[in-house]
Amino acid sequence: MQEGESSIRVVQGDIIDVHAHILPGVDDGSRDMEESLRLLDMAYGQGVRAVIATPHYSRNGENRGYEELAARLEEQFREDHPGFRIFVGQETYYHEELPERLRRRQGLPMAGSRYVLVEYDVAVPFSVLCRGQRRLLDAGYIPILAHLERYPCLYEKGKTEELIHCGSKMQMNYESLVGGLFDRQTRWCRRQILEGHIHMLGSDMHRLDFRPPAITEAMAWLSRHIDAGTLDLLIRKNPERIIKNEMIV
Repeated sequence: MQEGESSIRVVQGDIIDVHAHILPGVDDGSRDMEESLRLLDMAYGQGVRAVIATPHYSRNGENRGYEELAARLEEQFREDHPGFRIFVGQETYYHEELPERLRRRQGLPMAGSRYVLVEYDVAVPFSVLCRGQRRLLDAGYIPILAHLERYPCLYEKGKTEELIHCGSKMQMNYESLVGGLFDRQTRWCRRQILEGHIHMLGSDMHRLDFRPPAITEAMAWLSRHIDAGTLDLLIRKNPERIIKNEMIV
């Protein structure tokens, strides 16, 4: 991030990507600065004007240097893309010590806010997932469930709504909205959008040869099936509320 610029400047329709592994050399995402710049260039071409970098959480607490790395990446990218913003967060993996590690800054919330992007083992029972989200809420954080479409326990009717009612926020990957009519996951994901169960979307971009940003096709479907206000909420307003540490309703 550029020092001294705490406010975000985006306009209606600009995308803020809340899930991106674009810090070079820190996890299984971008391998070096060149790849990071190319990934961001691809994302920019699809409408992204700001990202929250979310490197994977490490239990050894080695999170130092992320802010400086993001600032260098932002500075280089802004040479050709003025105004682009990079904020820092983390995709945390839930374990019982996570609330305390967040308090000690051994795990990073999203853009310095109360919001925490959290993932679980894909085979997690709903009871365990729900308890983990409640523990984060009780500790004063607002958990965002990363790529909720990966958890089979949520495909049972009413489970997603139950988590939302408890205070969890839901993040879905753009690419999960793209698939055939007979793709069960795609149908389920689209239904979650149409029923208003999703708070934000993310690219979850990693590398040029593994999960590059793929937003355009999903945006085409979204533009055809939801109104402009709801779309703006998913791609810009709610992500902006995270950055500003405001409540998502």
